[in-house]
Amino acid sequence: MNHELFLAIIVGLPLLGAIVNGFFLRKAPRGVITAFATAMIAIPFVLSLLVVTGPVASGNAVSTVLFNWISLQLAGGGVFDVPFAFSVDRLSGTLLLIITGVGSLIHIYAGEYMHHEEGVYRFFAYLNLFVFSMLCLVLGSNMLVTFLGWEGVGVCSYLLIGYWYSDEANAAAGMKAFIANRVGDLGFLVAMFLAVVLFGTLDYTEIARQVGGLSPEWFTQNQLLVTAMGLCLLLGVTGKSAQLPLYVWLPDAMAGPTPVSALIHAATMVTSGIYLMTRMSFLLVHSDTVMLTIATVGGVTALFAATIGLVQNDIKKVLAYSTVSQLGFMVLACGVGAFQYGVAHLMTHAFFKALLFLGAGSVIHAMHHEQDIRKMGGLIKHLPITGWTFVIGTLAIIGFPGLSGFFSKDEILYYAWSGPFGHPAFWALGALAAACTSFYMVRLTVLTFFGTSRVDAHTAEHLHENPLAMTAPLMILAVLATVGGYVSVPHALGHLFGHDGDNLITQWLAPVLAQAKITMDAAHPGHGSAALEWGLMGTSTLIMLLMSGFAISLYLRKGPEGGASLARAAGGLYTLVLDKWRIDELYQTVIIVPLKKLGDVFFGAGDRAVIEGVVNEGPRGVYLVTTVLSDIQTGLLRNYLKAIFLGLLVLGAWIIW
Repeated sequence: MNHELFLAIIVGLPLLGAIVNGFFLRKAPRGVITAFATAMIAIPFVLSLLVVTGPVASGNAVSTVLFNWISLQLAGGGVFDVPFAFSVDRLSGTLLLIITGVGSLIHIYAGEYMHHEEGVYRFFAYLNLFVFSMLCLVLGSNMLVTFLGWEGVGVCSYLLIGYWYSDEANAAAGMKAFIANRVGDLGFLVAMFLAVVLFGTLDYTEIARQVGGLSPEWFTQNQLLVTAMGLCLLLGVTGKSAQLPLYVWLPDAMAGPTPVSALIHAATMVTSGIYLMTRMSFLLVHSDTVMLTIATVGGVTALFAATIGLVQNDIKKVLAYSTVSQLGFMVLACGVGAFQYGVAHLMTHAFFKALLFLGAGSVIHAMHHEQDIRKMGGLIKHLPITGWTFVIGTLAIIGFPGLSGFFSKDEILYYAWSGPFGHPAFWALGALAAACTSFYMVRLTVLTFFGTSRVDAHTAEHLHENPLAMTAPLMILAVLATVGGYVSVPHALGHLFGHDGDNLITQWLAPVLAQAKITMDAAHPGHGSAALEWGLMGTSTLIMLLMSGFAISLYLRKGPEGGASLARAAGGLYTLVLDKWRIDELYQTVIIVPLKKLGDVFFGAGDRAVIEGVVNEGPRGVYLVTTVLSDIQTGLLRNYLKAIFLGLLVLGAWIIW
């Protein structure tokens, strides 16, 4: 089989789908639009399986060069080439299967969810274009192709979040996402310039080869540039993967259609930063400052966002802040040197968070677009498939033993304490975030599906389970959310699953992370033990059970009023958290208003004086000259003779002088 051709087809079909849907299927039946768009993702999924389970699983990367994108002749005689090339190894192959697999399920779901919308061809064109951009991001063999996809998913996010552009809030949310991501993208752009300065190339394989051959003295001499490059990459990550301080766009992005939330803000786009850090792990681990900063940003973001999720009442807003928090877990994993478990949690999160978002969409669809969980309750009687699959997603995300989140979350917490760059403080941040997660997710599930119904009478009369096109993806994702975590079984439990060595995810990513592991083992050996692993696992499980039980005791019988006494006791702190710690207001006061005033100054002094001056005064000058010239042209011969005579006098006087 020609796997190189498969790779080109995998990337090309979603782009073809975007073009055909956007320009040629505008008036086609909805079923045709949906089927075509889904096929443009499902076929790449099948081909991806063939590539990943074939040569990639055997340890061979598959690469293809489409054309030479940039070729520059350098002053010193060398050549700087950037090919438009794609490559699949075990890391990008993992992301490839998630993007096309989960993406296919979401396309199927969206066909039913959006069947009442006008202009659905535009929605699916954007979805296909997003998948194309995401594939460029993870399959790019160099940083520039990755950056093309990086920018592409940002644009598509703007288009999809603002899909209902006639609504001012939706349009504003799309612009907010676009602008916040541009700030982070500047960091990625600077990191590319630094890569050229340090290594003379943007190719990942070539940079890794050079880094592997450099001496400790080189890193000592160039530590400032290496650290700067790592921090610039982290800035890009804070934008795309919604970390402090650039996380603010993601909760507002829930204004878009629910399938958009599931695809972009749960399973794919927001995990781009985790992929990038894992891809560049061989360089990041050479700077303690970078790794410490990554771990701190991830841990603080995980806890910060989790506190906001405790009190939100919009079903999608709770899941949005949960996404920010879970991304913090992944970033924390990378920061403490457990890159493989950041990827493992990326995968399990794609399953259970896509399930939760699509489940929320199923509820919203059945509730005629009601999103306030205080107006729900008892829905599991009317939406049994949605309800029970949502329960599975909740158990997975809170780390219930045996489900996917239990394994990936506990491995991150273990390494947060004992990893090469770990520290008990990082474990504490993660454990507190996990405690909050257990509370707000059980609160969300109980208030939505259990207890007394608070649904208004008219809506209650029409409540029923959604069609198979919406529930089938939920059931498939529920299975994946149950079993997906077994790739990262903790070492202490390995004997129960027939192995005493490295778990599957560690073995799978070993070729990708080998260089980073050598560096970490040499400078920062881990300090864990089986007893510590059992102790931390037991502690986190106990915390999960206690917080889940507390949420059930508060909300199962009393509904939304169950937490009223806690809210009154917290007083102003509750209001502050409900207002999302007023970070948006802080940014408005500290950043946006001063920039606006600065812009007004430059507009007055620069734009009006210079630009408008040139634009306006130029035509006025031309008008003045042409007016004078037109007045001279009288058409009278004697006037022309006078002008000639005066001209000759002036010319003669000048010659004599």
